[in-house]
Amino acid sequence: MSLFPKQQLKFEESKKSALKGFTTHHTIKAPKTQTFDPKMFLLVVKQKPLEKLKPQTKVRLVLKARMETVSPTDGSSTVEVRNFQSKTVIVLESTNLNELWIEMVEQILENITVFQMNGSGWTFHSIVSLDIHIDKYKPWRGGSWVPAPKFLANKKALINMKFQSEKKNKEDNQCFKWSIVRALNLVKIHPERRTKQLKEQAKTLNFDGIAFPVSWKGIDKFEKQNPKISVNVLGYEEKNIHPLRISEMTERKHEVNLLLLEDKHYVLLNDLSRLLTSQMTNHEEKRFFCLRCLNSFTKKEVLDRQREYCGKHNFVKITMPEKGSTLEFKNHKHAMRVPIAVYADFECMTKPIQSCQPNLE
Repeated sequence: MSLFPKQQLKFEESKKSALKGFTTHHTIKAPKTQTFDPKMFLLVVKQKPLEKLKPQTKVRLVLKARMETVSPTDGSSTVEVRNFQSKTVIVLESTNLNELWIEMVEQILENITVFQMNGSGWTFHSIVSLDIHIDKYKPWRGGSWVPAPKFLANKKALINMKFQSEKKNKEDNQCFKWSIVRALNLVKIHPERRTKQLKEQAKTLNFDGIAFPVSWKGIDKFEKQNPKISVNVLGYEEKNIHPLRISEMTERKHEVNLLLLEDKHYVLLNDLSRLLTSQMTNHEEKRFFCLRCLNSFTKKEVLDRQREYCGKHNFVKITMPEKGSTLEFKNHKHAMRVPIAVYADFECMTKPIQSCQPNLE
C-alpha cells in the first residue's frame, strides 16, 4: 500500500524560459494539504524533474523551505523562506540520471544541515517549492596546439603531436585525430611528429562527419564509426589528473587515453602508470589504473575485477579524508523526527575507551 496515493498528491507546476529557450526555469510547488520533510518531498517529486532533464544541458536544483526560529526572550516565532541549492551539474548522453539525482539531493540536504548547525536556533518548518534551473550546454572543443606543462612533460608519459612549423601548429585543430592515429602506430623516434606515413595511416580510420575541433559528441560519433577503438579523456588541474570522459565501450581491441590541456588541446597519454603513480603512491613499480575512479592496483587481474564493479557507476575521482580527521554530529536538538531510521556501518577507526568495563550479562 502506498503511503502517498497518487490522487492525493497534486503539485502545482510552472515554467519560464529566456534567451530564446537557452535557459529554462521549472517550479514544483508543495501542496498545502500535505506536510513533507525535505528528504521525503524530494523523493516524492523525483520523477518530475528527471523527466525534464535532457542530454547536453546543465542543471541546478533549488529547494525553497520555510525555516523557523523561536526567540529565547519572549517565545515569539519567526519564519523565513531560505534557499538550499545543489551544485550545477552537466547532463550528457552517458549520464546516469538516478545517480545524478542522488548527488544533487545529498548536496541540498547537507546545506540544510549546515544551516541549522550554524546557530541562531533555526529549525525546518515546511517546504515551499523546488526550482529546476536548466541551461543548454555547449561543450568546448579540443583544438589549438599548446605545450605540455613542465610537471607533465618531465614524466615522459605524453606524446604531444605537432608540426615542425610553428605557424601550422597554431592553425591546426586536429590534435584529436593525430593523437588517435599515433596511439595505433607508435614509433620510438620523434613520435610527436606528424609525418607523411602518419597521414597515410590516418586514412584507415573513419573521421567522416566529425567536426574539428572535436567535442564529446564528436568522440561518441568517432567510436560508433570505428568499432575497434574506445577513447577516454582525462583532465589536468593543479597538478592533479581527473576523469572527464570515460568510454562505455570497454571490450574493444584498442583503448586510447587522451589528456586535455587548457580545455582545448588533446595529447596522447602513452604511459598511464608513469603519469599517475606519483600522484597516488610513493612506490615506483608499474601499477594498473581504473580510469573511472583512478584507484590503482599492482596486478591486472585485480584491476579487471574492479572494472566489473566500477563500470556500474559514474566515473569519479575518490579523495580520502586527511589522516586524523573525524566525522561527528553534536547538534542533536536540530535533528528532524522521522518515522524510520536506518544506520549503515562503514569503515572507521574505533578506539577503545579504557574507563569502560564490558557488560558480561
